[in-house]
Order: sequence, then structure tokens, then C-alpha cells
Amino acid sequence: PAAWRRPLPTAAGGGGAGAPERPYELVVFGASGFTGQFVVEEVARAAGGGELRGALRWAVAGRRREKLQAVLERAAERLGKAALGAEVGVLLCDVGDAASLAAAARQTRLVLNCVGPSRFFGEPVVEACVENGASCIDVSGEPRFLEGMYLQYDGTAAEKGVYVIGSCGFDSIPADLGVLYTRDKLKGTLTAVESFLTVQSGPEGSCVHDGTWKSAVYGLADQDNLRKLRKRIGCAPVPVVGAKLKRRYKKQDLCFTIRN
Repeated sequence: PAAWRRPLPTAAGGGGAGAPERPYELVVFGASGFTGQFVVEEVARAAGGGELRGALRWAVAGRRREKLQAVLERAAERLGKAALGAEVGVLLCDVGDAASLAAAARQTRLVLNCVGPSRFFGEPVVEACVENGASCIDVSGEPRFLEGMYLQYDGTAAEKGVYVIGSCGFDSIPADLGVLYTRDKLKGTLTAVESFLTVQSGPEGSCVHDGTWKSAVYGLADQDNLRKLRKRIGCAPVPVVGAKLKRRYKKQDLCFTIRN
């Protein structure tokens, strides 16, 4: 998509030449949630570990200040620090309050959105970012949301010079890195990759987070609308090079068990 091929935004975060520099380079939205707390810890680790070029100006964002402060304290404790320092800001905003989202987006170059399920809570964040010149990255793996956002906001994002990129989590990053690694190590032309996922659980068994579960259930129930959406986008299927791998399972072989 065109939105993924643009030059990187300027230091002003898409505001153009001469625009004032924004207070933050990065804001973690939904920082006190299940996913957000781990993202905060990793950002803090990278910011304090000398992995970046210079100091990182970043902030956490969410509905309740006390929860955001608790997440910062937890991250500092896990990293062996007394505190994360004054360089980490705290912004209050809510997906149900468009003005608060716009205010947060205007203060940063990039929003890492950890609020989900994206089908219910993702679009207000994307809209606020695009309209206010901030790029947006999320960990969504929901095709209906991802492709819908591309269809609706790609043109405006291109005009603003910002990026909207989803699937930056488990759904895509391990698979993409695995394919790139295989391609680089293989002597020849890589035509297909078959991947397998093994889930290991502890003595208490395994569970699925509520947001992930809802994303899966609503996604499976919305396949007809997804097909209609893809017809509107009109992208041609990726060509098959070499022998096509046969599917090793059938849809009726997949089942889910819910245990209270």
C-alpha cells in the first residue's frame, strides 16, 4: 500500500517543514492494559539500555493516572531501577473521548496502540493519529480492522506523511522474521514456507486473554463481511511460485473448548 512506501515522517511528526517539534517521540496508549504493561517495560528497557541514538522522549497514555503510574513503577522495579525518570510523561485520554485522543496525538510523532479488540476500539485512535499528523502502530491481528483502516485512511495518511501499520505483534513479526531468515539461509529460491505453532502450558493449564478471545470469535463470525471488504480494495492475489503447498488441516478439524 502507498501508506507503507512513503518517506519517513519529519522530526515534527508529519507537520511539514518549520512545524514545532513535538514533546514526545513515542506514546504508548493503553499502557496499563494486559499488553500495554509489557510494551512499557520493553520501551523502558530499550530507552535506558543504550540501544537508541540519544535519549528517547516518550510517554504512557490511558484513562487513569494512578494505573499508569503503577505500570511505570512496575517496569522500573523489573528493570532494577528506582524510577524511570521525569523523561516519561503521563497523558490521560480515552477512546470514547475524541478530543483527548487528538490532544495526545498532537504531542507525539508515533502512537503505539495497545487497546483492543481493535474492531471495537481501534478506529478512533487511527483517526486521531492521521488527522493530527502522528503515525500509528498496533499489535492487531484482526483482518477486518486492518484492511478496513487501509481502505478508509490510506489516502489521508499519505497526504499527512504518516504511517498506519498493524500486525506488529505475535500475528506477524515472528512469522515475517522466520520467512526472512529462511530466505537468507536457503541456497536457492524460496517459494513457500510451512510453519507450525506449539503451545506449552504449565501445571495450571493454559488460558486466552479476554481481548484475544473476543478478537478471534468476532473475526471468525465476520468472514462474509471481510470478503466483501477485500473485493472493494481490489488487490490481486499474491502469485504462487513453484509448487503450492497443500493445507494439512480442514476447518472442521479445528475446535475450541471453553472451561469456566
